[in-house]
Amino acid sequence: MFVTLTNAAEAHRGNKIAISIDLIATVYETTVERNGTFENVTLVFAPPHGTFEISESLDMILALINGSKKNGSISKA
Repeated sequence: MFVTLTNAAEAHRGNKIAISIDLIATVYETTVERNGTFENVTLVFAPPHGTFEISESLDMILALINGSKKNGSISKA
């Protein structure tokens, strides 16, 4: 199963990204500096593919993942 999220990386900002929930190892929030401004992002680490900067909050991502495991599907309003 996949979770569909919104990319927050500068080069791909706003684009949707689907990540297999079976590959997600960690999810955490951090602050990044871009052009002198600070932005909160959530990082999703899915080895061996890397870490993805995501716009959704950690709580939102965990709710999507946990909900999908219970219901067998993923949805986001």
